Amino acid sequence: MKAIVLAGGFGTRLQPLTFIRPKHMLPIVDKPMLRHIIDFLIENRFNEIWISIGSHELFESIEKYFLENKVNAKINFIKEPKKLGGVGAIKYAVEKSGIKETFALILGDNITDINLKEMFEFHKKSNAIATIALARTETPWRYGVVKLDGNKIVEFVEKPAIGEEPSNLIATGVYIMEPEIVKYIPNEFLDSTGMLFPIIIEKGGVLNGYIHNGFWVDVGRPSSYLEAVAYILRKYGKKHWLDEDVKIGEGTKLIGPVVIYKGTEIGKNCLIKNSVIFEDNKIGNNCHIVNSILDVGCKIGDNVKVSTTLGRGSILNGEP
Repeated sequence: MKAIVLAGGFGTRLQPLTFIRPKHMLPIVDKPMLRHIIDFLIENRFNEIWISIGSHELFESIEKYFLENKVNAKINFIKEPKKLGGVGAIKYAVEKSGIKETFALILGDNITDINLKEMFEFHKKSNAIATIALARTETPWRYGVVKLDGNKIVEFVEKPAIGEEPSNLIATGVYIMEPEIVKYIPNEFLDSTGMLFPIIIEKGGVLNGYIHNGFWVDVGRPSSYLEAVAYILRKYGKKHWLDEDVKIGEGTKLIGPVVIYKGTEIGKNCLIKNSVIFEDNKIGNNCHIVNSILDVGCKIGDNVKVSTTLGRGSILNGEP
């Protein structure tokens, strides 16, 4: 089976972590986020995968990674010639891949445990041009929201006003599609992939909804990045993930999901809670690092409390 992964976005909501790397290469425990997605597709029996990336030099790191780290599937790259928007990227990827059969499409920042094989079979039993994996949320206004009639999507509203959502069912970035979907895609620039679906409904195309009750997160913000980290740790049956050469001082406590990468040194009597600390951080004594992400090479003095995202090489001097 065949799949397309859209990995051409810059991840501006994850800045400063994405100033010098595409968000798809952010580490989630032991692998880049995109590698987790590729492994997920392989686990669901997809053996030919196209990764659509931007033309900016930042995206060269994605190609380099998959050249150096082979996976059990055929990996192809599509380089978008310019910023196409989510909808344009779908059309470009389908046309460049030459796919002529039903395929999966997943956004390159979606971490999930959706049963994609089952969703694929569900789609094939219908006459839908596309099937969208749906999830329930208490904050539907942040996403594309659908209204169902049975399995059929009869209304799709992209990021509706609060209180005007047709339901609490939102579109994830996981789809099963027919290649003919390109016939519904206009030539105008449409930034979000969700902007395509009202057009399909208006033109009489059939969209199905597949409700997923398991884990799904769109890694678009620091908080959702930490959610994805926590999920992968649970999947591995671990509370923490520490590289072998991490140094931790006496009396320091790790609470909740914590990932600490190589070369990091943490002083005495610190509290590290629900946080990810990248390589080569130096953290003093009596510090609290809570709900935080520290990029590479930060220096934190004694008695500092951090509850945010720090960019590469940040320096915070503590109290004496």
